[in-house]
Amino acid sequence: MSRSDACNHDVFIQGIETAVPEHSYSQEYVLEFMQRLPVYAGRKGFLAKVYRGSAIERRYTVVGDYDRPPEERTFYPPSDDLRPEPDVVARNALFVTESTKLALEVARKLFASMPELDPRSITHLITVSCTGFSAPGFDFYLARDLPLSPSVHRLHVGFMGCYAAFPALKTARDICRADPGARVLVVDLELCSLHFQQKLDPDIMVANALFADGAAAALVSPEAPRRDLPSYRLDAFESYIVPDSEGDMAWTVGHTAFDMRLSSYVPKLIQREIRSITETIFARARVSRDEIVQWAIHPGGRAIVEKAGEELGLSPDDVAASYTVLRNYGNMSSATIFFVLKEMQRLGRRGRMFAAAFGPGLTVESALLESA
Repeated sequence: MSRSDACNHDVFIQGIETAVPEHSYSQEYVLEFMQRLPVYAGRKGFLAKVYRGSAIERRYTVVGDYDRPPEERTFYPPSDDLRPEPDVVARNALFVTESTKLALEVARKLFASMPELDPRSITHLITVSCTGFSAPGFDFYLARDLPLSPSVHRLHVGFMGCYAAFPALKTARDICRADPGARVLVVDLELCSLHFQQKLDPDIMVANALFADGAAAALVSPEAPRRDLPSYRLDAFESYIVPDSEGDMAWTVGHTAFDMRLSSYVPKLIQREIRSITETIFARARVSRDEIVQWAIHPGGRAIVEKAGEELGLSPDDVAASYTVLRNYGNMSSATIFFVLKEMQRLGRRGRMFAAAFGPGLTVESALLESA
């Protein structure tokens, strides 16, 4: 890539790569495992309804204990009921070690796909996560071990939930517009499975059935994209807080793990607001609805994709990438939208795109992109 090839104020996602941990389990296996736990003895029917209706077939996790003999477990105690459960300190300690491994894996995968790109040419590193904390964080170890330049500018987007990839990309775009020589590495990593916990709260039972682990890395820069690599031009962003909805989706630090509140009303709230959100971003970007040929909807759950698609008049093919990611990986919080974008590249989709994700607040972040 030549820095002299910058295209005015256009900024591009030059490449995307994704990665998941080595351990994975089918949704049916997880259901059977959950139904064996004594705490859920009276809720087996509810579990079956949630897991079999999730449209998920497989999920990945950094925890490999679920098919090991009790005496070989490394995270949970060697008891039939997995109790006493690891506390939030133990969970975060595993995040610290595993986040660094997975972040390095996905970043190196990105650089391997762009062999002419020197890691030391990266000017800014933006990391994203809401599932663990440490200082120094995995951003530090990425900079040290890739290695990036010792003077790389680092920014971490933390605890924003499923929509956090959009503020990260928006910030990367603004950096590139301000500095035509910028190259921004975005690494988004979520280890949601660390926060599995045995509670009879329906919101947490649903969260246990949906969330999983994954990571993504993307290069953002104003350079003209390579013709042999799929890329996206970042055209416009929009943010919207749904009124009186903060109680419907929340993510807080509990005594045992991070507690997730995920109201059953969330899909209906998204359905109610999504049309006006699209109209707003289309108007501000001076784009017509007819120009949108790609739809990247964050697959936070089956009902979310269904309700958003119904309201926007989308066909099953329009949201095929969202369903594929949901089926193969589950909901990986903020990293998930990168998996959807990668899947759309695999499908060879071209043209203008509307993308959106939904998270605590209830906040809806959206963007207009175009295949370059």
